[in-house]
Amino acid sequence: MGWPDEKRQYLRIGGFLDGQCERPNGMGSYIMLMDFTRQGVRACLNNRVEAGETLSMEVWIPGSIIPVFAAGSVVWCRPAPREWTYQYDCGIRVTQISSEDCWRMLDFVYAQWCAEKKNA
Repeated sequence: MGWPDEKRQYLRIGGFLDGQCERPNGMGSYIMLMDFTRQGVRACLNNRVEAGETLSMEVWIPGSIIPVFAAGSVVWCRPAPREWTYQYDCGIRVTQISSEDCWRMLDFVYAQWCAEKKNA
């Protein structure tokens, strides 16, 4: 549950995972995933993508030589709220991921989130 005025349906788990993504036209980009939820993630990119566009993602989990492969549909995309490495923030609804890859990714992110909460 969030604050009363928040529109979110699911709890967000903060964390960071880097990777790369590819659009249907073959254009690739680095991607940083953060704010993981039951249905999707917030992603940071350097290329603008359109709502409804499908992204194929390869996500790198530190300490693992096998990446997580997933696909998702862009729900929204807007300029990043601050000036830093990535120019756009996007909401991505994950549409394709194996259950094993999902657990591997969420296990790492959850451990990151718990460590951060413990140190706060």
